[in-house]
Amino acid sequence: MIPDHVLAQWELTGSQVKLGKGLINDTYCVDDRFVLQRINKQVFNHPVRVISNFQRVFNYIIDLVPRIIPTVQGEHWFEDHSKDVWKCSVYYPSRNFQTLPDELVFGAGQAFGLLLQRLRNCTVSLEPVLPNFHEFNHYLNELQQVARGTNEQLAHTLVARYRNVVNNKTPRSPRQIIHGDCKVDNILFDLQCDKVVRIVDTDTLMWGYPIWDFGDLVRSIATGCVHANLRKERLHWVCTGFFGQFSITEKEVEDYAFAPAYMSMMLGVRFFTDHIRGNQYFRVNRVGENMDRATVQFELAEKFISIQNDLQTAIYESIKGSEKN
Repeated sequence: MIPDHVLAQWELTGSQVKLGKGLINDTYCVDDRFVLQRINKQVFNHPVRVISNFQRVFNYIIDLVPRIIPTVQGEHWFEDHSKDVWKCSVYYPSRNFQTLPDELVFGAGQAFGLLLQRLRNCTVSLEPVLPNFHEFNHYLNELQQVARGTNEQLAHTLVARYRNVVNNKTPRSPRQIIHGDCKVDNILFDLQCDKVVRIVDTDTLMWGYPIWDFGDLVRSIATGCVHANLRKERLHWVCTGFFGQFSITEKEVEDYAFAPAYMSMMLGVRFFTDHIRGNQYFRVNRVGENMDRATVQFELAEKFISIQNDLQTAIYESIKGSEKN
Protein backbone atom coordinates (compact mmCIF):
# COMPACT_ATOMS: atom_id res chain seq x y z
CA MET A 1 0.00 0.00 0.00
CA ILE A 2 1.04 3.65 0.34
CA PRO A 3 4.15 4.33 2.49
CA ASP A 4 3.48 6.37 5.64
CA HIS A 5 6.01 9.06 4.72
CA VAL A 6 4.10 9.64 1.46
CA LEU A 7 0.76 9.94 3.26
CA ALA A 8 2.36 12.41 5.65
CA GLN A 9 3.08 14.84 2.82
CA TRP A 10 -0.65 15.49 2.59
CA GLU A 11 -1.47 14.60 6.22
CA LEU A 12 -3.68 11.80 4.96
CA THR A 13 -5.16 9.07 7.16
CA GLY A 14 -7.97 6.59 6.79
CA SER A 15 -8.76 3.64 4.55
CA GLN A 16 -6.87 2.88 1.34
CA VAL A 17 -8.48 1.23 -1.68
CA LYS A 18 -6.78 0.45 -4.99
CA LEU A 19 -8.59 2.16 -7.86
CA GLY A 20 -9.10 1.13 -11.46
CA LYS A 21 -7.50 -1.44 -13.73
CA GLY A 22 -4.84 0.80 -15.21
CA LEU A 23 -1.86 -0.85 -16.87
CA ILE A 24 0.66 1.85 -15.97
CA ASN A 25 0.32 3.82 -12.71
CA ASP A 26 -0.72 2.80 -9.18
CA THR A 27 -3.80 4.69 -7.97
CA TYR A 28 -5.45 4.67 -4.54
CA CYS A 29 -8.47 6.23 -2.89
CA VAL A 30 -7.64 7.44 0.62
CA ASP A 31 -10.32 8.10 3.24
CA ASP A 32 -13.01 8.19 0.50
CA ARG A 33 -11.95 11.79 -0.20
CA PHE A 34 -8.60 11.81 -1.96
CA VAL A 35 -6.88 10.07 -4.88
CA LEU A 36 -3.18 9.40 -4.43
CA GLN A 37 -1.26 8.19 -7.45
CA ARG A 38 2.29 6.97 -8.02
CA ILE A 39 3.45 7.78 -11.54
CA ASN A 40 5.27 4.92 -13.23
CA LYS A 41 8.82 6.18 -13.68
CA GLN A 42 9.69 3.26 -15.99
CA VAL A 43 7.09 4.54 -18.45
CA PHE A 44 7.35 8.27 -17.75
CA ASN A 45 11.06 9.03 -17.58
CA HIS A 46 10.33 12.56 -16.37
CA PRO A 47 7.24 12.07 -14.17
CA VAL A 48 7.22 15.64 -12.87
CA ARG A 49 6.46 16.79 -16.42
CA VAL A 50 3.15 14.94 -16.22
CA ILE A 51 2.08 17.20 -13.38
CA SER A 52 3.60 20.45 -14.66
CA ASN A 53 1.88 19.99 -18.03
CA PHE A 54 -1.44 19.49 -16.27
CA GLN A 55 -0.97 22.67 -14.25
CA ARG A 56 -0.27 24.65 -17.42
CA VAL A 57 -3.63 23.75 -18.98
CA PHE A 58 -5.70 23.44 -15.80
CA ASN A 59 -7.42 26.82 -16.03
CA TYR A 60 -8.79 25.91 -19.48
CA ILE A 61 -10.43 22.71 -18.22
CA ILE A 62 -10.88 23.53 -14.53
CA ASP A 63 -14.44 22.18 -14.34
CA LEU A 64 -13.74 19.04 -16.39
CA VAL A 65 -10.84 17.43 -14.50
CA PRO A 66 -9.95 16.74 -10.84
CA ARG A 67 -8.05 19.45 -8.99
CA ILE A 68 -4.55 18.62 -7.72
CA ILE A 69 -4.12 19.04 -3.97
CA PRO A 70 -0.76 20.54 -2.87
CA THR A 71 1.39 18.92 -0.20
CA VAL A 72 1.71 20.54 3.23
CA GLN A 73 4.79 22.25 1.78
CA GLY A 74 2.72 23.71 -1.06
CA GLU A 75 4.15 21.49 -3.81
CA HIS A 76 2.05 19.84 -6.51
CA TRP A 77 3.91 16.54 -6.19
CA PHE A 78 6.19 14.62 -3.86
CA GLU A 79 9.25 12.54 -4.73
CA ASP A 80 9.89 9.77 -2.21
CA HIS A 81 13.11 7.95 -1.17
CA SER A 82 12.79 5.62 -4.17
CA LYS A 83 12.54 8.53 -6.61
CA ASP A 84 8.87 7.71 -7.17
CA VAL A 85 6.72 10.76 -7.86
CA TRP A 86 3.28 11.00 -6.23
CA LYS A 87 0.38 13.35 -6.81
CA CYS A 88 -2.86 13.88 -4.89
CA SER A 89 -6.23 15.03 -6.22
CA VAL A 90 -9.87 15.28 -5.20
CA TYR A 91 -11.87 12.04 -5.16
CA TYR A 92 -15.28 12.07 -6.83
CA PRO A 93 -17.77 9.33 -5.90
CA SER A 94 -18.75 8.06 -9.33
CA ARG A 95 -19.33 5.19 -11.72
CA ASN A 96 -16.62 4.01 -14.08
CA PHE A 97 -16.82 1.45 -16.91
CA GLN A 98 -14.56 -0.72 -19.02
CA THR A 99 -17.47 -1.43 -21.39
CA LEU A 100 -19.82 1.51 -21.75
CA PRO A 101 -23.61 1.02 -21.53
CA ASP A 102 -25.61 2.38 -24.46
CA GLU A 103 -27.14 5.21 -22.46
CA LEU A 104 -23.72 6.66 -21.62
CA VAL A 105 -22.16 6.65 -25.10
CA PHE A 106 -23.52 10.09 -26.04
CA GLY A 107 -22.24 11.62 -22.78
CA ALA A 108 -18.79 10.13 -23.29
CA GLY A 109 -18.55 11.67 -26.75
CA GLN A 110 -19.83 14.98 -25.45
CA ALA A 111 -17.33 15.09 -22.58
CA PHE A 112 -14.23 14.45 -24.67
CA GLY A 113 -15.50 16.74 -27.45
CA LEU A 114 -15.90 19.56 -24.92
CA LEU A 115 -12.43 18.92 -23.49
CA LEU A 116 -10.87 19.19 -26.94
CA GLN A 117 -12.87 22.30 -27.72
CA ARG A 118 -11.58 23.97 -24.54
CA LEU A 119 -8.01 23.03 -25.44
CA ARG A 120 -8.36 24.14 -29.07
CA ASN A 121 -7.23 27.69 -28.33
CA CYS A 122 -4.80 26.76 -25.55
CA THR A 123 -1.35 27.76 -26.82
CA VAL A 124 0.84 26.93 -23.81
CA SER A 125 4.00 24.92 -24.37
CA LEU A 126 4.11 21.40 -22.98
CA GLU A 127 7.10 19.22 -22.22
CA PRO A 128 7.14 15.79 -23.90
CA VAL A 129 6.32 12.95 -21.49
CA LEU A 130 6.23 10.10 -24.03
CA PRO A 131 8.27 10.96 -27.14
CA ASN A 132 6.65 9.83 -30.42
CA PHE A 133 3.41 8.93 -28.63
CA HIS A 134 0.71 7.94 -31.18
CA GLU A 135 3.20 8.19 -34.07
CA PHE A 136 2.41 4.90 -35.83
CA ASN A 137 5.59 4.62 -37.91
CA HIS A 138 7.63 4.92 -34.72
CA TYR A 139 5.86 1.89 -33.24
CA LEU A 140 6.16 -0.06 -36.49
CA ASN A 141 9.92 0.59 -36.44
CA GLU A 142 10.07 -0.67 -32.84
CA LEU A 143 8.18 -3.85 -33.72
CA GLN A 144 10.40 -4.44 -36.72
CA GLN A 145 13.50 -4.02 -34.57
CA VAL A 146 12.44 -6.31 -31.70
CA ALA A 147 11.24 -8.97 -34.17
CA ARG A 148 14.64 -9.27 -35.85
CA GLY A 149 16.24 -12.58 -35.16
CA THR A 150 12.97 -14.10 -33.94
CA ASN A 151 10.52 -16.40 -35.67
CA GLU A 152 7.71 -13.87 -35.24
CA GLN A 153 6.55 -13.98 -38.85
CA LEU A 154 3.32 -12.25 -37.84
CA ALA A 155 5.35 -9.20 -36.80
CA HIS A 156 7.01 -8.87 -40.19
CA THR A 157 3.68 -9.37 -41.97
CA LEU A 158 1.97 -6.73 -39.84
CA VAL A 159 4.75 -4.19 -40.32
CA ALA A 160 4.55 -4.52 -44.10
CA ARG A 161 0.74 -4.38 -44.20
CA TYR A 162 0.30 -1.52 -41.76
CA ARG A 163 2.99 0.62 -43.38
CA ASN A 164 1.03 0.34 -46.60
CA VAL A 165 -2.22 1.25 -44.80
CA VAL A 166 -0.96 4.36 -42.99
CA ASN A 167 1.42 5.79 -45.58
CA ASN A 168 0.30 9.08 -47.12
CA LYS A 169 -2.36 9.59 -44.45
CA THR A 170 -1.12 12.84 -42.95
CA PRO A 171 -4.01 14.32 -40.92
CA ARG A 172 -5.67 17.40 -42.39
CA SER A 173 -6.80 18.69 -39.02
CA PRO A 174 -4.56 21.22 -37.23
CA ARG A 175 -2.49 20.12 -34.26
CA GLN A 176 -3.55 21.24 -30.81
CA ILE A 177 -3.28 20.10 -27.21
CA ILE A 178 -5.12 16.79 -26.79
CA HIS A 179 -5.90 14.45 -23.91
CA GLY A 180 -3.86 11.64 -25.43
CA ASP A 181 -5.67 8.74 -23.73
CA CYS A 182 -9.38 9.07 -24.55
CA LYS A 183 -10.62 5.74 -23.21
CA VAL A 184 -14.07 5.30 -21.70
CA ASP A 185 -12.60 4.14 -18.39
CA ASN A 186 -11.07 7.61 -18.03
CA ILE A 187 -14.54 9.10 -17.62
CA LEU A 188 -16.26 9.36 -14.23
CA PHE A 189 -20.08 9.30 -14.38
CA ASP A 190 -22.52 10.53 -11.75
CA LEU A 191 -23.84 7.81 -9.44
CA GLN A 192 -27.48 8.67 -10.11
CA CYS A 193 -27.69 10.00 -13.69
CA ASP A 194 -25.91 10.04 -17.05
CA LYS A 195 -23.91 13.19 -16.29
CA VAL A 196 -20.11 13.10 -16.65
CA VAL A 197 -18.53 14.20 -13.37
CA ARG A 198 -14.89 14.45 -14.45
CA ILE A 199 -12.36 13.24 -17.03
CA VAL A 200 -9.27 11.66 -15.48
CA ASP A 201 -5.84 10.31 -16.46
CA THR A 202 -4.38 13.44 -18.01
CA ASP A 203 -0.82 12.09 -17.90
CA THR A 204 -0.50 12.22 -21.69
CA LEU A 205 -1.64 15.78 -22.33
CA MET A 206 0.33 16.71 -25.44
CA TRP A 207 0.41 18.54 -28.72
CA GLY A 208 -1.07 16.21 -31.32
CA TYR A 209 -3.99 15.61 -33.65
CA PRO A 210 -7.54 15.60 -32.26
CA ILE A 211 -8.37 12.70 -34.58
CA TRP A 212 -6.22 10.57 -32.27
CA ASP A 213 -8.46 11.35 -29.31
CA PHE A 214 -11.63 10.68 -31.30
CA GLY A 215 -10.20 7.45 -32.69
CA ASP A 216 -9.20 6.21 -29.27
CA LEU A 217 -12.61 7.07 -27.86
CA VAL A 218 -14.48 5.11 -30.53
CA ARG A 219 -11.98 2.26 -30.25
CA SER A 220 -12.51 2.01 -26.49
CA ILE A 221 -16.29 2.16 -26.88
CA ALA A 222 -16.05 -0.89 -29.13
CA THR A 223 -13.46 -2.84 -27.13
CA GLY A 224 -14.86 -5.54 -24.88
CA CYS A 225 -17.92 -6.42 -26.91
CA VAL A 226 -16.94 -5.91 -30.52
CA HIS A 227 -20.05 -7.01 -32.38
CA ALA A 228 -22.61 -5.38 -30.09
CA ASN A 229 -20.62 -2.23 -29.57
CA LEU A 230 -20.16 -1.44 -33.25
CA ARG A 231 -23.87 -1.05 -33.92
CA LYS A 232 -24.69 1.98 -36.04
CA GLU A 233 -26.70 3.45 -33.17
CA ARG A 234 -23.65 3.56 -30.92
CA LEU A 235 -21.55 5.14 -33.66
CA HIS A 236 -24.27 7.73 -34.15
CA TRP A 237 -24.51 8.51 -30.42
CA VAL A 238 -20.77 8.98 -29.85
CA CYS A 239 -20.42 11.10 -33.01
CA THR A 240 -23.42 13.25 -32.12
CA GLY A 241 -22.03 13.88 -28.64
CA PHE A 242 -18.46 14.51 -29.74
CA PHE A 243 -19.05 16.72 -32.79
CA GLY A 244 -21.84 18.60 -31.05
CA GLN A 245 -19.04 20.06 -28.90
CA PHE A 246 -16.05 19.92 -31.25
CA SER A 247 -16.66 21.26 -34.75
CA ILE A 248 -14.73 20.07 -37.80
CA THR A 249 -14.84 20.74 -41.53
CA GLU A 250 -16.16 18.36 -44.19
CA LYS A 251 -12.67 17.80 -45.55
CA GLU A 252 -11.64 16.31 -42.18
CA VAL A 253 -14.44 13.72 -42.05
CA GLU A 254 -12.46 11.01 -43.83
CA ASP A 255 -9.55 11.40 -41.39
CA TYR A 256 -11.85 11.05 -38.39
CA ALA A 257 -13.54 8.01 -39.92
CA PHE A 258 -10.14 6.29 -40.31
CA ALA A 259 -8.94 7.26 -36.83
CA PRO A 260 -10.48 4.32 -34.86
CA ALA A 261 -8.76 1.82 -37.18
CA TYR A 262 -5.50 3.76 -36.87
CA MET A 263 -5.61 3.76 -33.07
CA SER A 264 -6.58 0.07 -32.91
CA MET A 265 -3.76 -0.97 -35.21
CA MET A 266 -1.27 1.16 -33.33
CA LEU A 267 -2.27 -0.11 -29.90
CA GLY A 268 -2.18 -3.67 -31.17
CA VAL A 269 1.38 -3.12 -32.42
CA ARG A 270 2.36 -1.68 -29.04
CA PHE A 271 0.90 -4.66 -27.15
CA PHE A 272 2.59 -7.08 -29.58
CA THR A 273 5.96 -5.34 -29.23
CA ASP A 274 5.73 -5.39 -25.44
CA HIS A 275 4.85 -9.10 -25.56
CA ILE A 276 8.01 -9.86 -27.54
CA ARG A 277 10.09 -7.69 -25.18
CA GLY A 278 8.82 -9.50 -22.12
CA ASN A 279 6.08 -7.13 -20.92
CA GLN A 280 8.21 -4.16 -19.92
CA TYR A 281 5.57 -1.45 -20.50
CA PHE A 282 2.04 -2.77 -19.93
CA ARG A 283 1.30 -4.57 -16.68
CA VAL A 284 0.24 -8.22 -17.12
CA ASN A 285 -1.18 -10.90 -14.84
CA ARG A 286 -0.22 -13.91 -16.92
CA VAL A 287 2.07 -15.02 -19.73
CA GLY A 288 0.67 -14.14 -23.14
CA GLU A 289 -1.76 -11.48 -21.91
CA ASN A 290 -0.24 -8.72 -24.03
CA MET A 291 -0.42 -10.95 -27.10
CA ASP A 292 -4.11 -11.56 -26.40
CA ARG A 293 -4.63 -7.80 -26.06
CA ALA A 294 -2.86 -7.26 -29.36
CA THR A 295 -5.07 -9.83 -31.11
CA VAL A 296 -8.22 -8.07 -29.89
CA GLN A 297 -6.97 -4.75 -31.27
CA PHE A 298 -5.96 -6.24 -34.61
CA GLU A 299 -9.42 -7.77 -35.00
CA LEU A 300 -11.00 -4.49 -34.00
CA ALA A 301 -8.92 -2.60 -36.58
CA GLU A 302 -10.19 -4.90 -39.34
CA LYS A 303 -13.74 -4.29 -38.20
CA PHE A 304 -13.25 -0.53 -38.24
CA ILE A 305 -11.78 -0.68 -41.73
CA SER A 306 -14.82 -2.64 -42.91
CA ILE A 307 -17.29 -0.09 -41.49
CA GLN A 308 -15.35 3.04 -42.39
CA ASN A 309 -18.14 4.22 -44.70
CA ASP A 310 -20.68 3.87 -41.88
CA LEU A 311 -18.44 5.93 -39.62
CA GLN A 312 -17.98 8.55 -42.28
CA THR A 313 -21.76 8.84 -42.66
CA ALA A 314 -22.27 9.09 -38.89
CA ILE A 315 -19.65 11.84 -38.60
CA TYR A 316 -21.02 13.77 -41.58
CA GLU A 317 -24.57 13.63 -40.23
CA SER A 318 -23.33 14.75 -36.81
CA ILE A 319 -21.47 17.82 -38.05
CA LYS A 320 -24.43 18.79 -40.26
CA GLY A 321 -26.79 18.37 -37.31
CA SER A 322 -24.60 20.53 -35.06
CA GLU A 323 -24.46 23.26 -37.75
CA LYS A 324 -28.27 23.44 -37.77
CA ASN A 325 -28.33 23.83 -34.01
